[in-house]
Amino acid sequence: MKERELQKYLRKCRLLPVEPGPVVAGFRCAAVIPACDELEEIGNTLASLAPGADDMVLLVVNHPADAPSRVKAASGELLRLLASGAFSCRNLFWIDAPDLTGGVGEARKLGMDAVIASCHAEQAERVILASLDADTVAEPDYFDAVRGCFERNPAASALSIPFSHRPGATPEEERAIRSYEAYLERYVDRLRRAGSPYAFLTVGSAFAVRAAAYVRAGGMRVRKGGEDFYFLQAAAKTGRVVTGDRVLVHPSPRPSDRVPFGTGPAVRKLMAGEAPAEISDAAFAFLGRLLARAAGPGGLEEAELFLDQIDSCSADFLRQEGFLLIWPKVLANTPDRRDARLAAFHGWFDGLKTLRYLHRIDRFCGNGIPSVAGKKRI
Repeated sequence: MKERELQKYLRKCRLLPVEPGPVVAGFRCAAVIPACDELEEIGNTLASLAPGADDMVLLVVNHPADAPSRVKAASGELLRLLASGAFSCRNLFWIDAPDLTGGVGEARKLGMDAVIASCHAEQAERVILASLDADTVAEPDYFDAVRGCFERNPAASALSIPFSHRPGATPEEERAIRSYEAYLERYVDRLRRAGSPYAFLTVGSAFAVRAAAYVRAGGMRVRKGGEDFYFLQAAAKTGRVVTGDRVLVHPSPRPSDRVPFGTGPAVRKLMAGEAPAEISDAAFAFLGRLLARAAGPGGLEEAELFLDQIDSCSADFLRQEGFLLIWPKVLANTPDRRDARLAAFHGWFDGLKTLRYLHRIDRFCGNGIPSVAGKKRI
């Protein structure tokens, strides 16, 4: 990474003081952990981590401006415990970040940006930012295993880390969390079989990214929920997201409504008898045919021709997404090679578009296979 690229990114960042002192260059892996009202869980999380001399842990102690007084008091107590050395975790740093408006996404960004600010440009390809949560327990070799995954995948920009939630507090909670895990795995597995490059899990407590890839992806998204999904989607557009080979983290299974969507709300709904909306196998079959056509010879050389070669439901979706207007502009800025055109298509037809596409196909076309969309060219 070039120094000017790094500095351009940092000029846009809000950098808060780090305690007990500034992060210094030289750490190889930094685990960034937002902590909001987590006094009961944070001790177990920190006790599970065993950072080496080249690893660090950075807590971002935060709460929203409108948080109840109890939550603000919990932030104050955690800061007091950190300052007193109550936790034995090695290379432990923290940021006091009260009154956040951007939720957990902003907290993650503050922590990751603080690590980025300590990096020299030539280090950025080697430094790893790992994302954890304050209610997540890690395997003892977490840091070694994360670094090892990147060493075995030198072309990877980011890593989706396999996880298994801790046992539920009740039989109902246990059934709900295992049902939700199976739901997520089914979705990713069917994306993989369809040929999507976005076939990876996106959970905030279970991913890591190279510092350089983090900067190139534009940094963590400032959102109250879904920041992990949107960030890893961006990372997949600028590099490759791989999935680790074994479970390394164990998030909490507890139901929650602290974020608008994700594990906590899903578990709460499952325990109330509301199952997540499944997407049909037929919709994924449509996706597989669409992506295969895009990867085929000549498929993406011209927008109209591509729409003529796919089914009418898929063609209608792409038209509504502005494909006919956008694709000629994309081609004008893309090398004249099939692999470059396909990469550009996946950059446009990203993880979010894929999800919207699947829902639309499921709603309107899931019971059959429409004919090819357009008239054949002579």
